Amino acid sequence: MRRVGGLRAADCPEVSHCSRGADLARADQSSKLPTARASSAEINTLALYAAAETLRATPMHQRSEQFSDLGGCMTAPMSDAWLYDEALWLVDLLGIHSTGTSRQSALNSWIKTASGA
Repeated sequence: MRRVGGLRAADCPEVSHCSRGADLARADQSSKLPTARASSAEINTLALYAAAETLRATPMHQRSEQFSDLGGCMTAPMSDAWLYDEALWLVDLLGIHSTGTSRQSALNSWIKTASGA
């Protein structure tokens, strides 16, 4: 008796254990199977959708924290703003930039933009 895969097996001299042909056949078959790889555009679209839906489902008073947890960046307006653009909140996540007159409006703008992407 000899051990095969942790189990005892009787020696069978009449059975060939050469697997080179079987390995080549498996490799040939696996090359014909469809692959399950997603393109970077599909991954980016899925990430945008997931982030937008997560933020949409998050209560308003927790959205800023959730946005940061997702990797987003928020920039408060300048305190001594001279121009309208300088008085806006800026938010950026996954390559989408949005602005708003308040933090919440900037986040809502980001969600709308990401949902349409």
